[in-house]
Amino acid sequence: MKDTAFRPFYLNISGQIWHAKQPVIVGVINATPDSFYAKSRSIQTNDIITAAENLVLDGADWIDIGGCSTRPGADTPSIEEEWLRIESSLKELVKKFPNVPISIDTFRSEIAQKAIDAGASIVNDISGGTIDPKIWNVVAKNKVPYVLTHYPQGSTPKNMQNEPLGSKKVFSAVFQELSASIDNLHSLGVNDLLIDPGFGFGKTIESNYKLMSDLSGLRELNHPIYIGISRKSMLWKLLDSSPNEMLPASSAIHLYALEKGAQILRVHDPKEANQIRTIWKSLCQ
Repeated sequence: MKDTAFRPFYLNISGQIWHAKQPVIVGVINATPDSFYAKSRSIQTNDIITAAENLVLDGADWIDIGGCSTRPGADTPSIEEEWLRIESSLKELVKKFPNVPISIDTFRSEIAQKAIDAGASIVNDISGGTIDPKIWNVVAKNKVPYVLTHYPQGSTPKNMQNEPLGSKKVFSAVFQELSASIDNLHSLGVNDLLIDPGFGFGKTIESNYKLMSDLSGLRELNHPIYIGISRKSMLWKLLDSSPNEMLPASSAIHLYALEKGAQILRVHDPKEANQIRTIWKSLCQ
């Protein structure tokens, strides 16, 4: 088997075994006024449903919705405001797409529980449990898959870049901290884990690229590798551009990530990601 071959995986989603036989594409919906990529922002329920329809038509296998921007420097809304932004839309999405897994993008245990009660089937926590440790208990109690992200300890979106990891120690730090979190989650009975190295969170541009080049080393953690890198600043800052111009760069880095062992791609542009997936599959034959 090639080192770059896709590793199939299983998840227990809402009591059903979900078998991923090829790279998974997760379509992003930001129910926020301030996420870094303006075209991904949707506030009104009708707009969110339309955006979700387009994501699925373009090849998204599941939908990720969040009501709190987690870009570096972002202000954090109140719990009430975060839930208000997504409540009605989430409930509509669950009814509209009964066969499409829907993940809630939040680092708050209270929002995670409300979202699960409303029908969300996966928790995507960009803080890896560091901001609100109770979120692990919510995941364990409800037996839902959990996206575990590497995140700087003691940080929030507002200050995560204050002391970013340098390239010399980034992989070892990410590996060790994810490994420790995996052990703790296993002890709580959480086994349906996806691991996200946290590109852009508390890392320099150089360390992000170093981490990507070493990505295959995360296979030793024995959980599916989840990548959220679409249109991020490590791309547009390197190229002296903007998120709006980063579709070609995102496609390039997605293909490279698949070569390095990524199994899930969280994207703003599933049509192009689906094309990348098809090309990659042909290359691996």
